[in-house]
Parts: sequence; structure tokens; C-alpha cells
Amino acid sequence: MIHTTKEDEMPTVTASPKAKTAAKTTPGAMIDQMWALREKKRVLEASIKDLDGQMADLESKLMENMEANGVDKMTGKAAGVSISTSVVANVEDWDALLAWIYKTKNGHLLQRRVSDPAWREMVEIKGVVPGTQPFTKKRLNLRALT
Repeated sequence: MIHTTKEDEMPTVTASPKAKTAAKTTPGAMIDQMWALREKKRVLEASIKDLDGQMADLESKLMENMEANGVDKMTGKAAGVSISTSVVANVEDWDALLAWIYKTKNGHLLQRRVSDPAWREMVEIKGVVPGTQPFTKKRLNLRALT
């Protein structure tokens, strides 16, 4: 039922006394709702995977374009990109690296991969870290302009 009290006020809606109350949710209904939500989530995750692929393709094309033109920053109307670099470890001989880490008690170098900041620090201090070789990693940074 719609009620208004004055001409300049917004109408309000109230439930009729005959309106049905929500039925109790059964475990089966909750299971079905979970199933429906999981299926929605799967569809969204597939969309995200597709978007990630599209973004990776654009990133690759932009990096190629920027390198070909000798630039490290570019802008569009809504955002800008810049190429950043950092030296990271590329392990070629895990046995040599792990033996050296154990011998010198430099376990802080490990995660499930070599810790890049710790590796760079060790290279500065020692000159080399056995079993690794420097690798320059490039990344495209995307930032809003406003």
C-alpha cells in the first residue's frame, strides 16, 4: 500500500497485513543456493582469466612498442605506463646454491624462490652467489593519471 502525507513528500510503501513472511530456508535450499553461487563464481573466474590474458597481451605489445621506440614512459587519456627494471636471481644450479646457503648460513635468501632483495645484497657484499646469475626483470607499471 502506498501512503503520502503531504504533496512535497516522497510516497512511502508499507507492507500489507496480508503479505506473506519469508519461508524458513531449508538446508536443501541453502545447498542449492551455494551451488548457484559456486557456478556464478566459476563464470566470473573464467571471465577474470580471460581479462588477465587480454591484459598480458596488451602489456606485451606495449613493452615491444616502447622498446622499439626507445621510450620508458607513455600515457593515454586515463592512465600512464612506465617500464621498470630490477635485477633478480635466475638459479642455474640449485645444488650449488643450496650448498652455499647451508655452508654460509644465508638461509634468508630462500623463499620458495630466491629472495631478490637478499640476493642483491649478497651480490653486493660477496660479488657472486654460487648457482645464480643476474637476470634483469622488466615490468610494466600502470597508474591512473588523476
